[in-house]
Amino acid sequence: MKPRFSQLIIVILFLVALFPGSALAHETEQTDDGDFFTIVWVSDTQDMAYRNRRDVLEKMGQWIIRNRDALRIRYVVQTGDAVDNGASPWQWEAYDFLLRPFQGKIPYIAAAGNHEVKKNGFLEFSMRDDVRKIPRSHTIDRGKAAFATFSIHDRKFIIVSVGYGVELEYAGWMNQVLRMHKDHTAILILHDYLAVTGNFSHTGKEVFKQVVVPNPNVRLVLCGHVTSLKARADEIDDDGDGTPDRVVNQLLYDYQHFKDDCGQIRWLRFDLNNRSITVTTYSPHTERYYKDFNFGNQAIFTITDAF
Repeated sequence: MKPRFSQLIIVILFLVALFPGSALAHETEQTDDGDFFTIVWVSDTQDMAYRNRRDVLEKMGQWIIRNRDALRIRYVVQTGDAVDNGASPWQWEAYDFLLRPFQGKIPYIAAAGNHEVKKNGFLEFSMRDDVRKIPRSHTIDRGKAAFATFSIHDRKFIIVSVGYGVELEYAGWMNQVLRMHKDHTAILILHDYLAVTGNFSHTGKEVFKQVVVPNPNVRLVLCGHVTSLKARADEIDDDGDGTPDRVVNQLLYDYQHFKDDCGQIRWLRFDLNNRSITVTTYSPHTERYYKDFNFGNQAIFTITDAF
């Protein structure tokens, strides 16, 4: 072996060791024998970033990595407004305290919120490392929308995220991606979708009509944007025979403006045997569970026939 070639191999091996799992961030195949997996959901952390609560954000990230194996966490998703001002470097630095504990170890995907794009558009969001590392084949327009796929045994899943203000512009792109992955159970990650009333926002109504209804693989929509906990389940008749063929569950989760009562993490446990999702909300900062009045005022509730 020539010396230069040998040195190249050493460098490659060093990089693999330094960034374990980074190549799997958007196309992963899980081989464990478990019958469940978990998606961790964080939303609207802008007040924590604005108040520079790095201590709280770090607790959240540490909780996620500590529970990776026990919960079989396969993805962390962020439904927008990670920071209060997307043009503020120090707020992104504060938010990164949440990401650092699990970065390169658990895949992560985010949808930009209005606070991230209100000043310079998607400029700063698009320059984020987690956005720039998304494969070009999995994104559009420098990260304004993206998708990720993963498999658990013989079940395939796709997460599609679209940022604030471009949801309808990229409705056609979402439809194309969802049709190309029609054998994948689809989860949509949006910022603006449900209103505080529990009805659709203006944008959400159009996304439901233009994207959710035409794609039979869409089963779950997650959103934030307004301070509230809301949920709705819509039955959809895909084949036009008058009988519903699927239920689409749509959840809003947002604890912004809670001051020191913050640090909430919501996790979704997918049971592969009975196709249910068990939802839990907890803050490692306050060490409290948080109830959802939409589901019997319970801190832990299960959605049946969910995927």
